[in-house]
Amino acid sequence: MSVIFKAKLKSAKSAIAEKNYDYAYDLCHDLLEMDESNYNIHILLGVSCQNMEKWDEGERVYNKAMAMPKANVLAWQGICALYEAAKNQPKYVNALVALRERYISEESYGKAWETMHKLILLSEESGDHRRLVNTLRELTDAGAYQSLLSVVDADPAPPSPAELLERIYNIERALDEKTVDSEVNKRKTRLGAGPISKVRKDVTTEVWAQSGLLNTLRQLVAVCEKSGQEPARLQWLEQLFQTLLERFSVIDALQDKQSVSAELLAVATDLAAAEMCPSAFGYLIETSDTSSEARDLRALVESYTRLFAGGELRESALAWIAVENKDHTPETLALARAGCQRAPESPFAHVQLIRAAALCKEYRLAVSSSSAAREAVQKFGDCFGIHLWRSLLAIDMSAADANTQIGPENAADAEYLYRKCLEVDPGNSQAILGLGLSLCALGNYDECRQLLKASLEKDEQNHLALGALGHVLLVESDISGAVEYLQQAITVNPNHAAHHVSLGNAYWKMGGEWQQDKQYAYASWISAAKLDPSVSEAFSGLGKWYQQRGNDRDRAKKCFIKAVDLNRANGDAGQALAEMYLAEGSDDLCEDLLVKATEAKHDQQWAWKSLGFLLLRQDNHERAIVAFRNSLSLDRTDVLCWEGLCESYMAIGRMGTSVKVAKKVVELDPGRVSGHWLCARACMFANDLEASLSYFESAAKYASLTEFIPDLQAAWTQSLSVGRAECLVACAEKWYAEGLLGRVVDSSNAALEALSIHIARFEDGAEDKSCSSYLIWSLISAACTWILRAWPMLETRADLVCCVTVQQLVDGAEVLNDQLVASDYLSQVTQTAAKEVSQFSVCDGYIQKLFVLAERSACQRILVATSATLAATAWTDLGNIYYDQSTRLSSPLLQASGGRTGDDPNELPPLLDAAMSCALAAIQLDSSNASGYNLQGLVAAHTQQAALAQHAFIMASRRSSGSALPWANLGFLYLHNGDIELANKGFSRTQMVDPEFVPGWLGQAMIAETLGSAEAIELFETCLLSVSASKPIVDYGYAKQVWKMAVERNSRLSCKPMSLQVSVSKSGDKQGNAISKQALSFSEQSRLVLGIYAARRYVVQAESDNIGASTHLLGMLLEQNGEYESAAEAYLTAYTQSVADGNEAATEPALMRQWVALTHLGRAQCGAGQFDEATEAYSRASDLLNAGVSTQLLAVQSGAAQLFYFTLGHSLALFFAQRLEESLGMFEQTLVLSEDVPELRPYVAVMLAQVLWALGTDEHRALARQHLLEVMSEQSVAFLPGLLTLFAMGLLQGDGDLIAATYPELVKARDGDLHHDVVRLESLLALLREDRVSGRRALAKALHRSPSDASLWLLLAKFEALGGDERKADASAAAQAALQLFRQAARGHFSWSSAPSHAHLNSATLNVIVSASMIDSRALNCSGDTAADNSQRIASKAAARRAVIYQPWIQETWSCLQEAEAASLTN
Repeated sequence: MSVIFKAKLKSAKSAIAEKNYDYAYDLCHDLLEMDESNYNIHILLGVSCQNMEKWDEGERVYNKAMAMPKANVLAWQGICALYEAAKNQPKYVNALVALRERYISEESYGKAWETMHKLILLSEESGDHRRLVNTLRELTDAGAYQSLLSVVDADPAPPSPAELLERIYNIERALDEKTVDSEVNKRKTRLGAGPISKVRKDVTTEVWAQSGLLNTLRQLVAVCEKSGQEPARLQWLEQLFQTLLERFSVIDALQDKQSVSAELLAVATDLAAAEMCPSAFGYLIETSDTSSEARDLRALVESYTRLFAGGELRESALAWIAVENKDHTPETLALARAGCQRAPESPFAHVQLIRAAALCKEYRLAVSSSSAAREAVQKFGDCFGIHLWRSLLAIDMSAADANTQIGPENAADAEYLYRKCLEVDPGNSQAILGLGLSLCALGNYDECRQLLKASLEKDEQNHLALGALGHVLLVESDISGAVEYLQQAITVNPNHAAHHVSLGNAYWKMGGEWQQDKQYAYASWISAAKLDPSVSEAFSGLGKWYQQRGNDRDRAKKCFIKAVDLNRANGDAGQALAEMYLAEGSDDLCEDLLVKATEAKHDQQWAWKSLGFLLLRQDNHERAIVAFRNSLSLDRTDVLCWEGLCESYMAIGRMGTSVKVAKKVVELDPGRVSGHWLCARACMFANDLEASLSYFESAAKYASLTEFIPDLQAAWTQSLSVGRAECLVACAEKWYAEGLLGRVVDSSNAALEALSIHIARFEDGAEDKSCSSYLIWSLISAACTWILRAWPMLETRADLVCCVTVQQLVDGAEVLNDQLVASDYLSQVTQTAAKEVSQFSVCDGYIQKLFVLAERSACQRILVATSATLAATAWTDLGNIYYDQSTRLSSPLLQASGGRTGDDPNELPPLLDAAMSCALAAIQLDSSNASGYNLQGLVAAHTQQAALAQHAFIMASRRSSGSALPWANLGFLYLHNGDIELANKGFSRTQMVDPEFVPGWLGQAMIAETLGSAEAIELFETCLLSVSASKPIVDYGYAKQVWKMAVERNSRLSCKPMSLQVSVSKSGDKQGNAISKQALSFSEQSRLVLGIYAARRYVVQAESDNIGASTHLLGMLLEQNGEYESAAEAYLTAYTQSVADGNEAATEPALMRQWVALTHLGRAQCGAGQFDEATEAYSRASDLLNAGVSTQLLAVQSGAAQLFYFTLGHSLALFFAQRLEESLGMFEQTLVLSEDVPELRPYVAVMLAQVLWALGTDEHRALARQHLLEVMSEQSVAFLPGLLTLFAMGLLQGDGDLIAATYPELVKARDGDLHHDVVRLESLLALLREDRVSGRRALAKALHRSPSDASLWLLLAKFEALGGDERKADASAAAQAALQLFRQAARGHFSWSSAPSHAHLNSATLNVIVSASMIDSRALNCSGDTAADNSQRIASKAAARRAVIYQPWIQETWSCLQEAEAASLTN
């Protein structure tokens, strides 16, 4: 080595020491040029590169140095320093690992530990827990570097093995938890991930499968044991136990569970031996019946209760000890309940609850808890991979014993459980005995005896088997054999109380001295009570003995009370005690007894039934329904329960349900009279009156076939006849509301006939004051009242009203008049009313007797009323009878002075005076009687006493807040007096109280009519469509509103008068003044039809119609609907009634009414085509004009217009009656009168020109043309009707100049009302000129603008049909298109407004179709297409037949049909 080399090397070292790394770097490179294999130069260069941050070069230099033969640890240290300075952690870690291995190879263990410590710190700083665990695990006993932990004087000192493993455990546990949470968050949002619980379980399974946590714990336990650290070992052993428990929740494979379970059992045993870890004790206790080791369960349980005062199973463990010690106190059951609540998933806790419940005789609790216990045991076994069969056996045995003790109803469940137990443990004697007892309860005595005898063969001293055999023989009525076996059982075990009870029951069944003598039945029950005072059956038997043999009611009652207190489910004692309470009148005690009995045992049908009837008697109907339904759930065939349930439902107003229940009674017992009676009443209250009458008849039938005791037979006869009469009266009310007055009379007469036997009994004085007599008199009064109300509208049908049978009953009412001993006030009232009764009119003899019968019946009700409320109701009904007759019958006393008579303005008509007296009497008796105040208000309102009426109605509304009637009456009172605002408030309140009350809606309708509101028709319609509405005022109001709607619509549709809407075609088709049906919407058409119905009903129901207003209104509605013939008949009736009005017929108002009727009659007859009759009607109206009506007419504001329309109508009637000369004169008068209606003058002029043209002479036609030209010259704008008429005259006369002058103007008017006529005339003009192209083009243009206009297609079809065979196909297609449009319009696809109003029934339409089809048929004959030809002929024939059906009076339709038939026969 040269001197220069050494100097430079020294300088390089000095430069590095002085941190002059650049200079050192240059020197090192110079030196390497001299000696590139020098190790020290490489080390110095590496240090220089590190400090100059030349990382790559430094890395190459150090790697080259480490590869040299003379390399030492400096190279490894240098590269570690380089990587650390460069912060290249991965390479730094690898370099440290290499450095550690270099130290170990050189046996420098202290340096190796320091390097290892650096690796641990690096893992901690980087957060790489997995690498940290792996690094630490290398230092454990099983690791390669375990020797490093024994280094002495290292800084820092190496940890102990236990500390190292504890650190590994903590890191691994935290790492596992973090990994699980992170992976769950990733997977839970994936598609199809499933529930979050499943995701967590799957992730936990995967993480724990790769975790070394269990191995670390095992190593910790081993290290602590090796080092003698017992507390630490137990601590880690407990942690290992808990971790193993956690692992079970995610293990699915049974083999894995069994291997872990073995380890868990060993660890739990070890912990239990050290008396620590309650979970370990709990696991051993839970698995006590599956361990292969002989473990003392009592020792485990006692140790658990001693060591762990707050343990989860402490209460269950204490309950186990109490059960094993046969402690059946309530504290045992309380401990078991608390333990089960504290550990709801513990099989041990559930088993102890069942055992404790059975021991404490809470058998239902034991049964109900068994399912939860089985579930807990099964879940525990599935979780830990074990089968707790002994626990399951204990559960099933306890549940089976409990079912046996509950009673025979649970015997089937007990049998199933006992057989299940015998499958698991075939020799179980308890199960064999229990199975025998359950079979006995099920009636399977043969197998029962076999099992019990087999049990006795194994143990002859089995007293339970002996007792069971005795019980079997007792059930089979082998009393002597039963006594023998029971005595043997008592001999074997004299302290078993159940045997004494059964022996006492056997003696009681033997009867005679065995019952009477105290040494038998009585002694047995006494012995049982002494041996076990908790046996309820012993006291039940003693109570029965005291009641029936000892004649000691008090002792019997005490025994029954004791028996019930011991066992609320004791049915024999409960029923006997309930009967005693009812006999004493102790309803509260009886109810308490029955409620507790049902709470103790829900299936006690007798208790529910008795409770239901008790509550029904107390009017507690809601609870009674619950009781009856519970009773019927146990016995669906109990007819009495069904009857009680039906009465309860009727009492709370659930009539539909009561009908169903009553029908169930009839279904169960068809011959039961009470069932049919209940059905009848339920149907009557449900408003199914026809069915009610049917059931009353069937009830009477079965009552006649059933043998009752005389008193019961009489009671049934009265109940059925009265019930049927009540139903008939309800029918009369229903028919009256619907306007079926004949049925009203029939039902009322039938009701009186049903009550005839009671009338006879009253005549004999056999009836006293009772509720039944009050009801009978009420029904008689109501039946008479309904006949009286219906009579005014049936006065011409005396044969219907006057029934012979009823006549006889009414004659017998005279006897009642002598028997009634009324009070002075009552006599005064009846005498006042009698003043007016003599003035009744038609059929008044019979009506007077009916009235007397109704009056006397109401009076009798007053006399027999048992309370002031009933008497007040009777007074009100009597007043209503007087008021109804005063307002409905023909009495001349009500004609003047607002209903008052005489000179005294305060004097009332007799009937109204009597009605007011009745109202005052009712109010005095019962101030809360709303009906009395309402009657007072009606009478006051009728007699113009508005203030008193207002006060009465307000008082009635306060007394009956739920009734809408007083508010409605108050509203009508205000409306009558013109106070619209108050009336509206009254009717609004009516609707709030009862939205379905028709008078409220009627009042609102009348207000709307008064104010001219558009809502009036809707309100009247609501009233009309109501089921209970049949008042004439509703019919009249609705019909009137429909007429107003039609008039308003007419005025909107056209400004033309209705008379000008009459257009008659050349073929005789007519359209009158009605709105076109096709122009009406569906709702408008429906209202029009409904209005006609209402008007017809009003005509029938109107009491007096001398002026024919009702028929006149009907005629106007019929005319609106296009029913001209019916309208003409109605107008004629109205005219006839007006003329027949005696002296009134000659008055000016009467003459005016006659003139209006005749005018309308003529117009309707014109619409019906009866022109001759129409001219006659107009002539008679003209005579009336001459008689002075014209003066009245002109005095009215619109009189001149009416006179104009009358003259125009008369002119048109004469024109169509072919009386042209007269028509011309009338049109001239019309033209003069049109000065008052200037907008219509041009139309009249056109009509006058048409009449002149129709006269036919050249002079007349020239005059018509001249007159029309003058009219046209006066118009400022083109007058289309005149243009069209001139155009037609030009066509007919062949006047080309006139045609040329009018045609352009017509073409401009295509959008007008005469559009179709213009197109038709244009096409005809083209045809006359033989210019078919122009005519077809005109129609094509029109169709292009209106493709859905069927009439244009008809014009095209006619036009093409005129072209002969060449255009046959086009004619047929156009006709079919028209027909298709008509069909679419009929289905609602198009509006009828686009078709001519007469098109649907116009035979011309069908004629065109038939003609086109015939042309097409001829063409097909020529072509030889037979199939198509036949179908075409069929279509033609069908079309022709339809034409004949629609208008058989048109000759052309018959011609078409004849041609179609001939074509068909020819084929």
